Amino acid sequence: MTMQEKEQLSVRLDRLGMRLEGDRLSRAAEIVRAHGTDAHEISDMALLSICVEAYRHPEKETLAVV
Repeated sequence: MTMQEKEQLSVRLDRLGMRLEGDRLSRAAEIVRAHGTDAHEISDMALLSICVEAYRHPEKETLAVV
């Protein structure tokens, strides 16, 4: 994910009330990328689930269940 895509993800998450920065934002971006889709194509509920997974297990390399 490019820096611009990560910034767009951050803006979208802010609109949903999920402010992620640093490692947690990077982790959320990794999960989105692992889904093989762009962040703007993921539903709000799925994106919120990804955020929860990034908070719960920032060091794990598993996919969020969405």
